Amino acid sequence: MAFSVSGVIIVFLISVSEVISQCPPSSGIYLRHNENCYTNGSYFWDIIVNAANEAISCVLPGTNLTTGQWVRVADPDDPVDCNSNNDNDPFRCTNVTSPDATINLYLAQGLSVDQEGWYKCCLPTNCSNAHNLIFVNIFRFAEIESFIVADLPSDMTVYPQEYKLNCIKIGYYRYDGISMSIGSTALASYTNCDDRNNDNCPGTVLVSSTNTIRYTVNITWDGMTVSSGSISQSTTGDQMYQCVVQVTDQPTRTLSATAPSSLTVVSKTATTITVSWTALDSSDADGYVVNVTSDTDTVQTVQVEGSSNNTITLNGLRELTTYSITVRAYQQLLGPAIVFTHCQPEGIYLVHNQNCYPNVSYFWDSRVNTVTEAISCVLPGTSLTTGQWVRVADPDDPVDCNSNGASDPFRCTNVTSPATLNLYLAQGLPAVQEGWYKCCLPTDCSDPNTNIIFANIFRFAEIESFIVSDLPFDMTVYSQEYKLNCIKIGYYRYDGISMSIGSTALASYTNCDDRFSYCPSTVLVSSANTVRYTVNITWDGMTVSSGSISQSTTGDQMYQCVLDNLSGADRTRTLTIKVPATAPSSLTEVNKTATTITVSWTALDSSDADGYVVNVTSDTDTVQTVQVEGSSNNTITLNGLRGGTTYSITVRAYQQLLGPASTISVQTLPVINSINWTLVSSITQLNNTQYCIDCLTTTDIYPSTDIYWLVNGVMKMNWTTSSETNGYVIEYTTGGVTRNVVSINEDEIVLTDLSPMSTYTISVYSYIDLPSVNSTVRVLRIDVPSSVTSLSVSNVSTTGITVSWTIPSSDNYVTYYTISYTPSCPQLSSVNETVSVGPHQSTTTYSYTLIGLYSGMNYTITVRAGNVLGGSDKSMGTSAQTEAMSNDTYSFIPSGWPSSIQVLPVNSTANRFTWNEVDCSERNGLITGYTVIISNSSITYNLTSTERYIILNDLVFGTEYNISVAAVNSAGRGPFSDPIEVEIGIVPGPVGSVSSIIDATWAVISWSVPSYIPSDYPIITYEIGYHILQSGGSCMMVDDDDFNTELLQLHNSTNTYINITGLNDMSYFIFGVRAYTDNGYGEWTVITNETLKLPLQSLYNCDTSDSVIALSVQKSPCTLNKQKNITYNLTSTERHIIILNDLVFGTEYNISVAAVNSVGRGPFSDPIVVEIGIVPGPVGSVSSIMDTTWAVISWSVPSYIPSDYPIITYEIGYHILQSGNCLMVDDDDFNTEILQLRNSTNTYINITGLNDMSYFIFGVRAYTDNGYGEWTVITNETLKLPLQSSCNCDTSDSVIALSVKKCLCTINKETKADDDISMQACEPYGIHKAKQSEENEGVYDECQTSPEDVYEQNPVFWTPYRSDYESVLISDVH
Repeated sequence: MAFSVSGVIIVFLISVSEVISQCPPSSGIYLRHNENCYTNGSYFWDIIVNAANEAISCVLPGTNLTTGQWVRVADPDDPVDCNSNNDNDPFRCTNVTSPDATINLYLAQGLSVDQEGWYKCCLPTNCSNAHNLIFVNIFRFAEIESFIVADLPSDMTVYPQEYKLNCIKIGYYRYDGISMSIGSTALASYTNCDDRNNDNCPGTVLVSSTNTIRYTVNITWDGMTVSSGSISQSTTGDQMYQCVVQVTDQPTRTLSATAPSSLTVVSKTATTITVSWTALDSSDADGYVVNVTSDTDTVQTVQVEGSSNNTITLNGLRELTTYSITVRAYQQLLGPAIVFTHCQPEGIYLVHNQNCYPNVSYFWDSRVNTVTEAISCVLPGTSLTTGQWVRVADPDDPVDCNSNGASDPFRCTNVTSPATLNLYLAQGLPAVQEGWYKCCLPTDCSDPNTNIIFANIFRFAEIESFIVSDLPFDMTVYSQEYKLNCIKIGYYRYDGISMSIGSTALASYTNCDDRFSYCPSTVLVSSANTVRYTVNITWDGMTVSSGSISQSTTGDQMYQCVLDNLSGADRTRTLTIKVPATAPSSLTEVNKTATTITVSWTALDSSDADGYVVNVTSDTDTVQTVQVEGSSNNTITLNGLRGGTTYSITVRAYQQLLGPASTISVQTLPVINSINWTLVSSITQLNNTQYCIDCLTTTDIYPSTDIYWLVNGVMKMNWTTSSETNGYVIEYTTGGVTRNVVSINEDEIVLTDLSPMSTYTISVYSYIDLPSVNSTVRVLRIDVPSSVTSLSVSNVSTTGITVSWTIPSSDNYVTYYTISYTPSCPQLSSVNETVSVGPHQSTTTYSYTLIGLYSGMNYTITVRAGNVLGGSDKSMGTSAQTEAMSNDTYSFIPSGWPSSIQVLPVNSTANRFTWNEVDCSERNGLITGYTVIISNSSITYNLTSTERYIILNDLVFGTEYNISVAAVNSAGRGPFSDPIEVEIGIVPGPVGSVSSIIDATWAVISWSVPSYIPSDYPIITYEIGYHILQSGGSCMMVDDDDFNTELLQLHNSTNTYINITGLNDMSYFIFGVRAYTDNGYGEWTVITNETLKLPLQSLYNCDTSDSVIALSVQKSPCTLNKQKNITYNLTSTERHIIILNDLVFGTEYNISVAAVNSVGRGPFSDPIVVEIGIVPGPVGSVSSIMDTTWAVISWSVPSYIPSDYPIITYEIGYHILQSGNCLMVDDDDFNTEILQLRNSTNTYINITGLNDMSYFIFGVRAYTDNGYGEWTVITNETLKLPLQSSCNCDTSDSVIALSVKKCLCTINKETKADDDISMQACEPYGIHKAKQSEENEGVYDECQTSPEDVYEQNPVFWTPYRSDYESVLISDVH
């Protein structure tokens, strides 16, 4: 029985299964698999979800999991049992409770035919009351992921109408066939399909890892007949198409044939929408699935049971939000969908190749270079007026839709309603024109009320995004792991890609080609060469590591992804992960008991922390880890501890990751059973048998104190009275935090409501006077004082400042003030002065005079109040500047002088002298300028400058000068610095023989060394500068004055040549070169030239066999003084070779190549430098032994090898024959552009990973230091993979078969010497015929007749499963 998967489609219905571009989405239930996010109704092949680490994750962000579940749609009353599996329930699952409810589903055994199909996930509750559902299809073998209609006509006035049917197949790569039909008429039918080799079934690969292939049929409808090519079918009414995939020996299943119709909004409120549709017959549907999305996020999915239930009210929606509502009918499977719109129903958006794209999407220039591949900018519900596309870098010059040129390579078409502008490239995209473009609709971009969307149009390759994924949500797990994902899009070849932190490369790949996976990446969209590069990161709080690579770092982690293009601009993207830079400070023990410890720390600002993680360890064991959310929450009580145990407590702040740690060690208290009364202020247990008893400390009168500890939490205290005292203040604390203060005038007090088994510290203070309190019992708050207020300064002099402030409120107990003042000079330290005061001072203000200050210095002053309990917060700072002393006093000019005088040459005639500022403690006021003295035995110059440098012209080369500098302030000039001795150096002469080879976007500039170089100062480098000629029109008559050093783009080279890329085509450039030594730069030598014109793009495809390759060198049309250029222009009609005669042996040449078609010549390649040498001859005697997936290729050494250049290695290249067979092939079939390459230092190689039953062509060539020899090629075919045995065989009885394929191919000029061995692989008959002799004539006859007769007979034989294979059997005989 043939298994067929049928997808039935009615035109205008849509079925979509896609990867979500934003992963994870901002809201709504979604699916995740292998780091990609998927929408509702996605398909998953059973063999890619058959392990716990390959599970399908169902996620609902921002919720906690309660009773969520997975359920098979066909059996809703029997949900998946996550903890066991059997034939009727082959799945298991794991879950994550929070912060995002997650259930991960995977196959724990084989999937039977009865269990495949649709499954739904319900979160956070089970499916009986869940409003968040999402559906997946888990299938065996192959499946139809979607069957949709594309390119339906938007203009109904054009007739006949054309559109496409796209049937997308997913799953196993081999299937009997696929077909698309209307009624009984097949529009396309393909058989014996194998996605690894699409010769039989011409599909387009979308995702190679899941064998996702799109099959397309082009349809023409003339109002009566549907036709595709030569096939036609008359039809009326709805057009029903069918797509069928057949797999041998599997049962048949079909999709629902009809979609719900007439989907209508019945009513809506601010938070609800009610919709209805035409119900289907019970034979066509068991119920419906309603999916609601906003932008790309799934809002809710609801299952409606019963075919007659055709109305639903959707609740919990947001006000003034646009939603897309999709309804599908289901039976065993979900059917086609009826939706409001394929793209978003309102708001500006982009469309390309039938897909919608959000703001700031990326588009490769080679994918938007025809009118049919335009980027459409659409604003639904509006009519186009003056909309436009504009390059962001040039907002004043919008795209001209009707013409194109080098500075504006685009054209566009439009649709009036809805407002649409279709942008496409009408010629090549220059480097200066790539980048960001914006579309404005329905009016132009000058209208502030217009709608704007951005697109990036790029050349070569680009970084589409660089993001971090899998950041830890549980901050208590340490160390932390996450991933960096750099997504590349565009051209498949690029020099390399790397990801790094700082200067440390975490991953770096070179010579990348997405077609062959040389650089390890994951293919996301094969048609756009969109691949993802991933680096796994581990963070331990101090070091970022990836594999064996590590980098220490603090604070935010900044990563960089760099893509190195073959030509054009390189691409760089950065991302930053927020990490606290500092550890929480002042980690302090607040309180402790026998089973708890309370700690606190200084809270960080909300910009520096999202919360904290507290870790408790005892010895090496982790006791508990607690996550504290919120940056202001800086206190925690740790419970469940053991008495008398020492714990290490670590606190880290976290943002996206954990920051550095603060740690303290705290010992919990023992349980104190009872204590007799004694005269103490505190009791602390030192160990199991010893206690520390502290006597009372008092102030003023020092009364003695009796303390009784009672078991009911009451403490009685009494003390000796004194006639000098009017009352007492009693303070008792526990754990250093809880302060209770009572004021009485008796000599005894009973303290109640104390905590049993706690240690208290009691202090008694006597007083004479207290602030008035209207009560017999007086209460005084003895605490850390409040901050002082109203800080001001007065009486400012040259060395003193008086500071005044308002003392804290009257309920504060202040015994001292600390005045801090910080000078503005960084070389001077802050100073703290403390003044003691009476504790009951009645005045409201206090003043203090600071003396011994620096004159003319600015000071920042703060004041802090304090008492026995500590200091207040600092006051708001105030600033004051001391007066400068009078001008008639010498000491007030600067007392210091500038330091570190340096000389830097500016050019051949000027030198720049610089120096450092005077130490600010020696300036004595503001420095207003400098005096510079330059002198030698014959001259003295006295110069002034307001800057810390001066440029000196016309000093004599080779002459010594003495230079001193002095600073000047308002009082006058200070002392001169010690003179330094400077000799004005000699710079090198100008370079010679500057020449240029120039193309459309690059130039090679070369020169000779200067005729004069100072003997003691060798050339370090050459500086090359260039710019476009400002005259703009011609370079025929220019001179050195046209060389504008302010416009230069600069490069450096240690060689006497440089390759400059990224130039504008058809532009006049002026280039300059100068030498540099330790003495400075030499004089510029300049040259001009004009870049070529970029070729027009061909409007049709050309057969590559007819292409022409031109080797040419541009001759400059410009003249500048003595510059001369030469031109050699050669052509070839061959595709990859030109023979160059009369080149000089040992001489270097620059060679570039350009292709030519019927339109003209394309761009030249970057030039290569070639030294003409002698290369080895071709290798000989190439032969092959083939199996199903491997081949052994052998050869003999070349007959000629240059004596001074031994062979270093052999290069082996191969590819599948494009013609499909190898009966009559020659060297022209060997395509060097698609080779897979290997190297070997032996005269043989084993190549693995080949496709079975495929024709391959192999080439071998030798390599020396002088270059490569000529290719020698051979062809052969791989064997067919055997059917898998259905029985288990005892390995002790196993037999190993070595099979050799008999080749049917000939390559005319291949030769091979016959090897006289007992087992010989038959070579192609045509290869040997030319050299056969009488003694081996019979061998070749055998090669054409019986395969078994060719080999020497061995004791054991096995009949091969195909008659044209030959086998050698090897068995272990005991």
